[in-house]
Amino acid sequence: MDQTFSGGVFTETIDGGRAGAEIELLPSGVGARTPDGEAFVIPYRECQVEVGGFSGRMVFCRNADRSLTIFCESPKFAKALSFASSGMLDDQLTSGLKKQRGESRRGFAIGTFFVIAMLLLLVGGYFGIRAGARSAVLALPVSIDAQIGDAAMGSMDLGGPKLDDEVVVGAMQSIVDRLAPTAAIEGIDFRVHVVESNQINAFALPGGNMVVYTGLIRNAENPEQVAAVLSHEMSHATLRHGVQRIGQSLGIWAGVSLLIGDVSGLMGSAVDLMQVASVNSYSRAHENEADREGVRMLHAAEIDPSGMADFFEQLEEKHGDVPGIFAWVSTHPDHASRIASVRAQVAALPSHEYREIEVDWPAVKRRVDEMDGREIDQQPNADQENAEVE
Repeated sequence: MDQTFSGGVFTETIDGGRAGAEIELLPSGVGARTPDGEAFVIPYRECQVEVGGFSGRMVFCRNADRSLTIFCESPKFAKALSFASSGMLDDQLTSGLKKQRGESRRGFAIGTFFVIAMLLLLVGGYFGIRAGARSAVLALPVSIDAQIGDAAMGSMDLGGPKLDDEVVVGAMQSIVDRLAPTAAIEGIDFRVHVVESNQINAFALPGGNMVVYTGLIRNAENPEQVAAVLSHEMSHATLRHGVQRIGQSLGIWAGVSLLIGDVSGLMGSAVDLMQVASVNSYSRAHENEADREGVRMLHAAEIDPSGMADFFEQLEEKHGDVPGIFAWVSTHPDHASRIASVRAQVAALPSHEYREIEVDWPAVKRRVDEMDGREIDQQPNADQENAEVE
């Protein structure tokens, strides 16, 4: 897909406040370069999108304080922007396009919405409260995610002892730290916990607690493969998939409490839900979304994203259809299609020279291999099997 377009910029830092520019969709954001060579970039996670202008189809991308605007009128730009940002800006793009419809059509849509809303309120109050609670959950600040994740982490049976080894834990944290600046939202403090277990697995809780099993490290050929798994799991946290699941699970009274501003019902439901046995029960849509976001994060962090599909295929070839050994391989109903989708996304990315992850991988592997003689549970119980992350 063409990632370069004609357009322009508005900013007080250039003469006249406006200039034509070549617009480029970079891995990390929307870029613009003027004929004078001045370059500007707006990160996707800070981008505020509006659609309008004289033609009604011009796309304006503004930074947080609106001191910089990058604009483009190409009819292909909106679709390319959606693809380059891995759907992060879809809501804004859709909203902007809708605003360009005629006043009569908007009035009809608004009227229809309120009629339907009233009908739903009358005949489905229960479900309306549940839906409202789910929306209220997503409107909560990210700090709530951390409270949920910390509370759940303290009550979990992780399926093995935590590993206190500077080489192994430090390597995992350095991989996460390399990925963290590319996250879709700010304010998440990713903290790594390594657990001794033969499970080939990892997961992330809301708010940033990351759990990595030594079985995953033992089966990875290089740190880039581990980064591929962790980018997927971090995406579940940054896209707030766990919080969305909590909103879907709220009971009627907890939902009412949340809508009137009492989060105690939310916290109680969240800690119950975010246990190892159910932390990974994401929908196929969430799994595919996390795959796409993980690839975007890897590319933006200059880590080869093809490692994601390579590792999945490697595990499938090595372990076959073994229930519980690895959730991507054993439980996802359309594994081959999922790998093909990842490869297609990687192939569509702009060419890039990736950088190796600077960890002493042989030393990490030696430390993990030395644990083989320790007493590690070889057969996870039913709850642990269910807990493996997709």
